[in-house]
Amino acid sequence: MSRARPPAPALSRGEAAAYAVGSFANGVFSTVPTVLLLYFCTETLGVPAAWAAAAVFAPKAWAIFWDPFVGAWSDRTRSRFGRRRPFLAAGCVGLPLAFAALFWAPVHGPVAGFLWAAGGYFLLATLYSLFAVPHSAVPAEIGAEPAQRARLVGWRMTAAMVGVLAGAGGAPVLIQAFGGGRAGYAAMGVCVAVLCMAAMVSPLVMLRRHDRPAAANAGRPAPAPLIGQLRLAFSDADFRRLGCAFLLQLTAVGAVSAAAPYIVVGAFGRPEGDVGTAMGALLVATILSVPVWSWLGRRYGESRMLGVAAAGYAAAALAVGAATMLHVAWPVAVACFTLAGAPFAGLQVLPFTLAAHVAHAASRERGGANGEAGGIEGVFTGVWTSIEKLGLALGPALTAVVLSFTGKTGPAIAGFVALAPAALALASMIFLNPSRAADESLEPSA
Repeated sequence: MSRARPPAPALSRGEAAAYAVGSFANGVFSTVPTVLLLYFCTETLGVPAAWAAAAVFAPKAWAIFWDPFVGAWSDRTRSRFGRRRPFLAAGCVGLPLAFAALFWAPVHGPVAGFLWAAGGYFLLATLYSLFAVPHSAVPAEIGAEPAQRARLVGWRMTAAMVGVLAGAGGAPVLIQAFGGGRAGYAAMGVCVAVLCMAAMVSPLVMLRRHDRPAAANAGRPAPAPLIGQLRLAFSDADFRRLGCAFLLQLTAVGAVSAAAPYIVVGAFGRPEGDVGTAMGALLVATILSVPVWSWLGRRYGESRMLGVAAAGYAAAALAVGAATMLHVAWPVAVACFTLAGAPFAGLQVLPFTLAAHVAHAASRERGGANGEAGGIEGVFTGVWTSIEKLGLALGPALTAVVLSFTGKTGPAIAGFVALAPAALALASMIFLNPSRAADESLEPSA
């Protein structure tokens, strides 16, 4: 006879904050290579542009397949340190070292530079998943109540957005402060690595009380084989619908982000530095709006509010496109980007919250009548982060394809931004049907 699971320890605000701090590192480590690595390869290491593009793209493609495996692996792990903590510990040590090494680059020549960048970024992407996927699975596992899961996700996404802003704005400042060139990149890599390692220790310590050791898993269902775990995720109707909506939403987000430099520099004739101004305004609005959307989701239901956020993002994309087409004053254009940050926050926190609800519900259903969790939160999270990365890759790809046919002129980019992202965001609402997770999220907390 299987033993009933003891009640989950209550989460204090301090523990929720300690958990969320780890996502600051996730935001930094995902953003800095996205912003700087291509430029570092071509301008500092002397790597040809086509080679550099391959060095940047291949690890991202690998991560789409690697993430579900990491999630399933952490589900199947049985150790005296728990299921997630061994992965967080490996990432806490390896990820900062890999990041610092990536920008250290003690090599010369295009071939050696390409091999260093490609190998270093591949290692970074691999270690990033070891930390980020199990870390993201925590709300679905330890959040006993819907409101508790929503708060954990809300705090985590706020910390992640702060990390994105810090990475995009702070890393270039550090490079310049240390003199630029190879020395500047190397010093930046070390500083960022040390800061992020300190942030990554926080959830590792916090989970000592919540990550279940091997002795506590005696009554749990036996882990399914890897393929069986993946099948459980893909066969869940709620998860499939939510994943389709999320994919369309992030494709819309990626398209707007990829089009931003063409809007700012090409259409408005602004210097390249103003791309950072526009995106920084968007991210500040996002950070401020995440807690609001988290509260709205808990109050009125995450699925319903996600539809509102999708409609809001469609309207914001239309506004940015219209501002570009009308060639409004630059402050008005920045205001349009700022307004887009508010619904973008909803497209970040609400899908992740709903995914945590779905994973939690599916795990409980697999556990059977005794209420014991089935231990499949990790594989759901791994598939979910793969969808996220795929959407963020499809958006720029769509932008590149469209611009190759229409050109990079102001009217062409304005029409694209006004129509394509808005259509994608609105189409995502088709998949936001009521689900067991959406219904559960409206239940009052115990």
